[in-house]
Amino acid sequence: MKDLGSSSLKINRALWVLATVLPIIIIPIKGLPDIFNAAKAPILSLGSIYITFHLIKIRKFKRTTINFFLLAYLCCVFIASLAAYKPLLALSGVSSTAGRFEGFVTLFFYAVLFYASKEHMRLTHKNIRFFLYVQSLVAFYAIAQFFKIDPLVEYMNYTKGSYATIGNQNFLASWTLLMLVIAVGFYMKYRKRFYVIFPALFFGALLASNTRGAWLALIVVSVFSLYFLRFKEIRRYYIMAFCSFLLVFLIMNFLSESKIQKRTKTIKSELNINNEWAGSGRALIWKMSFDIIQEHPFLGAGPENLKEALKQTKNKRSYEYGKLTGHTVDKAHNDFLHIAAVSGLPALLLYLIFIVLIFKENKSNISQVNTKSVIALAVLAYAIQSLFNISVIAVAPIFWILLGLFASRKDKMWIQEV
Repeated sequence: MKDLGSSSLKINRALWVLATVLPIIIIPIKGLPDIFNAAKAPILSLGSIYITFHLIKIRKFKRTTINFFLLAYLCCVFIASLAAYKPLLALSGVSSTAGRFEGFVTLFFYAVLFYASKEHMRLTHKNIRFFLYVQSLVAFYAIAQFFKIDPLVEYMNYTKGSYATIGNQNFLASWTLLMLVIAVGFYMKYRKRFYVIFPALFFGALLASNTRGAWLALIVVSVFSLYFLRFKEIRRYYIMAFCSFLLVFLIMNFLSESKIQKRTKTIKSELNINNEWAGSGRALIWKMSFDIIQEHPFLGAGPENLKEALKQTKNKRSYEYGKLTGHTVDKAHNDFLHIAAVSGLPALLLYLIFIVLIFKENKSNISQVNTKSVIALAVLAYAIQSLFNISVIAVAPIFWILLGLFASRKDKMWIQEV
């Protein structure tokens, strides 16, 4: 690859490795507390540390408004971690009894990935194609699980469903949304008929996830994408991608005896927040999270400390939820609400400003058929589904890498292959 210095080239390669490997790697060994994240967390940590080392080696940090708000957000999260019910859990993101590896350290790693992607990641046809081929394996696995074919983890007595190597059907859906938008953009750019297989596979995996919030996000993004039909050069391929979705839906719905169609009819309940059990109990979880925000409006409960906060405050909703479901709540199931609950309202405000600024600085690019408009739709899709979902290390790193690419002001996002 041309036009990349030694450290920048290494950062670029490390970003591609992380984005490619993190979703697919698991350790299917019976007895491990978590076969999905036991490998993902160390790889994310080692990769981020490696990238940080080379960023420091370059000795150049750009002081931009976007970077300022990201640093301010991290500072709020760090202070919230120190003031948390369990500071070590908040900082590390994990303990013997709690945590999903998303403490302050992991959020710092996400920021590193964002900055590294923004300044050093470059795109090539070869890299994206290889990336999509690898991710297609995960999509294929999810579809196989949908039809009750699971040779890898079924023997470990995991809950039935489609979660592939991601670990949960909701997380699979958030990952698939990102992949689907990228795959459609890739197909539109190169306009080779064979590449329609990528959007079709990822759409099939999204259906297999059985996740209504992600389906709603796709509908919203699809409505926005209608704008691009005004460009004649992609109109034909847009229609072909849509036809592939329709074909996949019809086949999967027929083979599953209308399982998908039946699931879509329950979407109305997902939106009825007056019912506390709407959205598989999300409305009640959101109310619990609001309770914690009222208790800790400025610093929150601390990263990974939502469950501890509900316990310490003797939250009545949490008690009712646990009594009826047998489960405890450790995430708000709304990413923005969760940030406010664990890091405080100032942190949420800074995070929102950070995201809005990225869109504002790239508004002229979004209206054109280009890489930035594709990434914008992927970021939008992730943001919409995150209203019903949580951030996890199998998916969030890819989101932050895409966010960095979206925020990039480099003239040459694509580079020549050699």
